[in-house]
Amino acid sequence: MARKKWSAEEKQKMLLAGLRNETSVAELCRQHGVSDVMYYKWKKTFMEDGLNGLKGNGKAGSAESVLKKENEDLKALIGELTVENRFLKKIQGS
Repeated sequence: MARKKWSAEEKQKMLLAGLRNETSVAELCRQHGVSDVMYYKWKKTFMEDGLNGLKGNGKAGSAESVLKKENEDLKALIGELTVENRFLKKIQGS
């Protein structure tokens, strides 16, 4: 059976689901057919290099690529905080 090639965006969605504790990492990996070792490798890369790291672009070299990476990291952070904010509003409204 051929291994699935995950896009950077698919990896990011899985990682964010794990970071939000929507389900256990083991269950998340089972659902997507990913080993927990691969998940934690992606997580480490994402935490160090943001979305660019998941794309396999490696470390940023130029000032422009550094700014692009920082911009992507900030957008990801805004996304995480938005999800957390909505979750907390939902809990408070219950």
